[in-house]
Amino acid sequence: MIGILKGPVDNKDKDFFALYNLNRLSKTKHGACLFCDHISDNFALPAETNVLQRTHVFNFNGIVITDDLMYAQDLLYITYAKKRFIYLYHLDWPYIQELKFAHLNRILLHENIELIARSEEHFQLIEHLFKKPRYIMAEWDYHTLIEIDENE
Repeated sequence: MIGILKGPVDNKDKDFFALYNLNRLSKTKHGACLFCDHISDNFALPAETNVLQRTHVFNFNGIVITDDLMYAQDLLYITYAKKRFIYLYHLDWPYIQELKFAHLNRILLHENIELIARSEEHFQLIEHLFKKPRYIMAEWDYHTLIEIDENE
């Protein structure tokens, strides 16, 4: 089972594609759920998958993926997770206030956290700066989510 960890879900591209593909994944034999603070009232899509409060992720024993560097720190403390991934959807770390490179190194170089790149170009940059990503996944593609679920 794959669990996606997010903060608030609103009308950002990465939230739209995440929920769209989670909805598609939930219609397959592969289980999926969304851990988030809340879904915006004016969000473009209905949630057709399991939605749980973000704090429930700490008891989750499946595969956890987050695309939010602020919540990526939580991956270190999800003791029951089968696998942990950070999906570097946007390479936006230079624009996050008070985020230091040392914080990035702690999570992006952690031996129990795997990386997912969004494109081949992102893959090369991430591999050069941190470590080799395990997967390339464009816009939360549910085929890649199925591959992750089957391989991990």
